[in-house]
Formats: sequence, C-alpha cells, structure tokens
Amino acid sequence: MRPESTRKAWKWLCIAVSVLALIWTAGLLWKAWPAISLALPRLHVSWLVLALIGMAVSAYLAFEAFLELFREISNRSSRRLHVAHLYFTGQLMKHLPGRVWGIAYQATASRAASVAQWLSVNAAFMVLTTGFAVWVALAALGLMRAPVYGLIGFFVGLVAYVIGWHPRVLGFACNCLIKVRWRALHELGNALTSYVTSSTAFKLRVFVLFFLSWLVYLMAWAFFGVAWPGIGPGNGVLLCAFYTVAWLIGYLSLISPSGLGVRELAFVALAHKFPPDVVAGVAIIGRASLLVIDIAMGLIFLPFRKSE
Repeated sequence: MRPESTRKAWKWLCIAVSVLALIWTAGLLWKAWPAISLALPRLHVSWLVLALIGMAVSAYLAFEAFLELFREISNRSSRRLHVAHLYFTGQLMKHLPGRVWGIAYQATASRAASVAQWLSVNAAFMVLTTGFAVWVALAALGLMRAPVYGLIGFFVGLVAYVIGWHPRVLGFACNCLIKVRWRALHELGNALTSYVTSSTAFKLRVFVLFFLSWLVYLMAWAFFGVAWPGIGPGNGVLLCAFYTVAWLIGYLSLISPSGLGVRELAFVALAHKFPPDVVAGVAIIGRASLLVIDIAMGLIFLPFRKSE
C-alpha cells in the first residue's frame, strides 16, 4: 500500500474511532440517566448550570495548559483549534476500554509532532494533572480542618512544582528513561529533554493555567454544594476533595475505562460521614457532569480536524 493510501486509511480509522468514542460516552451518560433522574428533582437547576459552566471553563483551561506543553515540545505554530480537537477527542477516548486510543488518535491525525512527542506531551500532562490533583485535595482537606494546614499544603505543593521543573531533577529523570533499553521509554526520555531547558516564563504559564483550572473546578463544586439542599458551598468543596482523591484512584487504576466503578467506590468510602443518599447522588452527578463536559467539548471542536 502506498504512503498516501495508508494515510487515508488511518484518517478514516481515526474518524471512525472518534465517532465511536462520542457514541460510547453518550451511552455511558444514558446508562446513568435513571439514577440521575432520581437526583435531579432535589437540585436547584440554576446553581447546577453554574457548576457545569464552571467545569467547562476548568476543562478549557486544562487544555490551554496542554497546548503550552505541546507547543514547547513541537511545532509552536500549530493551530489552537486543531490541537483543541485532538485534545478533547482524546478526552472522549479515555472512556473507551484501552486508554491508548486517545494518544494513538493524536499521533495519527496530526503531523505537527512525532509519536514520541505526543507520548511525552501526554506523559507530562498526566504527571502535572496527577500532581495538581493531589495538591488540591490535600490543601482543601487541610483547609477544612484549619487554615494553617491549608496554607502548609499550598506551599508544599508550590515547592514540589518548582523542584519538579528544576533542570537537574528533570534532566536526571529523562536520563533514567533514556538509559532504559526499551525503545519506547528511550524515545520518551529523548522527547522529554525538550522541557529541561524550558524558560521560567513557560513554567509560570503552565502553573497559572493549571492553578486557575483547579480553582475554577473547586468553585464549580461549591456551586454543586449550593445546588444540593443541605450541603452548602463548604461541604461542596470538601466533597470535591474527596472526589478528587477518588478520581485519582480511578485514573491510576487500569481495571476499567476512565476509572468506571473504581472512582465511585473510593468516593463512597471517603465520604462515608455524609448521608448515603447525598454520597450516592453526588457520585452520580459528579461523573455525569464530567461526561457532559467531555461530550460538549468534543462536539464543539469536532469540526477542526484539519490542521491547515
């Protein structure tokens, strides 16, 4: 098969998989609808809408952080809308069994970066997302106990971010990957070395975008707390901390697509002091909200497949 024919074949496969991801995610939402319909009558719709808007803004700010990481390691002139399509389609594909679909789609649908570069961008994004998730959860839980614990958690996370980006620390991690005989990790280490010499301005931009994304996410959960009678914004933020820890457990688990089931089980265990109906309802609404945002963002940027 000629290169042009191969490229066209991959193009149609990518389109088919992206449509499948959209249908699959919509199916997950539809499957959860009976449980959602039981919780909805208890919610104040206006506050729920504000929470969804907040989560959408948070998701877009996370993409802007991804875009910074992508442009630093590849073609800095890549169109924002095209990269947004690749990113949000990849987010949809994380719900499919086998998380490599999202990265595979990005690598085959765009010539702006090599496979190793796409892997490195996603690896860096995953590490930073995980780090910020732990940071936000610990800081929020500490703040709920006493303001001083929240401040300690905040500064510990800030120091960890600075140390993690230090050229010596990052360079050492990259060298460890390069020395591994497995070719995939070797190439990943080589691609990640682009970040070793990154400017302070770049690291600051990434920090601000991630920080704002999580700050808006916390606000969205505060709105969830107001939307659910009897919870309040403070408990909404506390539930956000629990859900973030549960999200992290589900994210790192490899036994189900997008942590399905694992996340809810962890959330129920962490939030056991809340009334069972509240915990069950918030778990359902939390996952449904993320599914709604993924579908909405995927549809918004679906038309921007072409990089030209």
